[in-house]
Amino acid sequence: MRELTGRVAVVTGGANGIGKGLATRFLEEGMHVVIADNDAGDLEKAVTELSALGEVLGVPTDVADAASVQALADTAVDRFGAVHVLCNNAGVGGAQHFSTINHATWE
Repeated sequence: MRELTGRVAVVTGGANGIGKGLATRFLEEGMHVVIADNDAGDLEKAVTELSALGEVLGVPTDVADAASVQALADTAVDRFGAVHVLCNNAGVGGAQHFSTINHATWE
């Protein structure tokens, strides 16, 4: 995808740190951005700050809850019609190799 203007990016963990940095860069490229975060206060603050760069939608999301993630997807598609870039940035946990994480740890 060479042209990002007008495309849609969804960034989980988008209210702070790397996620907020990704959202900022996508907005600078002319994308519409949906940021998802489980901290409503941080999410609201990030949306306010990032709105100066372009169209941002904040969606409270718990990535450990499948229904919450589905609601994020539905909200993004309902608002923008499609999602072109997805950054699964949210998450915390111990340092492990992705290939060796068992299902219980993943959940």
